[in-house]
Amino acid sequence: KTTYPIDENMVHNGPPHDSNYGYAYSKRMIDILNRGYSQQHGCKFTSVIPTNIFGKHDNFNIEDGHVIPGLVHKVYLAKKNNEPLPVWGTGSPRRQFVYALDLARLFIWVLREYEETEPIILSVGEEDEVSIKEVVEMVVEAMEFQGQIDYDTSKSDGQFKKTANNAKLRKYLPNFTFTPIKQALAETCEWFTKNYETARK
Repeated sequence: KTTYPIDENMVHNGPPHDSNYGYAYSKRMIDILNRGYSQQHGCKFTSVIPTNIFGKHDNFNIEDGHVIPGLVHKVYLAKKNNEPLPVWGTGSPRRQFVYALDLARLFIWVLREYEETEPIILSVGEEDEVSIKEVVEMVVEAMEFQGQIDYDTSKSDGQFKKTANNAKLRKYLPNFTFTPIKQALAETCEWFTKNYETARK
């Protein structure tokens, strides 16, 4: 078991959660590879650790997309077909979501300015962690869905939280401004609605 919030020094602590151990181990090996290249060849490679990403041009597939793009697509269809909105689980798990546009800006900074081999978490702060239910409510509002919301509590919630500490990022970029999640969700919903026919889904 780990403690929260997670920071960059905890990447290799204990086994990962059963729900994503293969994915988690592969990400850990990127850090090992970077350290090896640095020690043996003097290469300046690093790895970034973003939290849950969403935004325009995402994969909005309901079956294998991430939580926000899948939810946006579900709300779109529920509104179009005048049906209840199905949401898996209770809505209680909490996540830190980062808007793809903000993450892109941070990637550029890492490529130009960040000199460490040690990884860095690219995320909104702990105070911006939200529940899945809050995200549902914001997407429903952004898409003006007036129908019923059905939480299917027979479906697993998954890991309750994965809170990450962005103190290292803030040490480097204390004045970086993240797009407020409500605005970022509204922009994502608007993009998806306008580009439904060509969006990845």
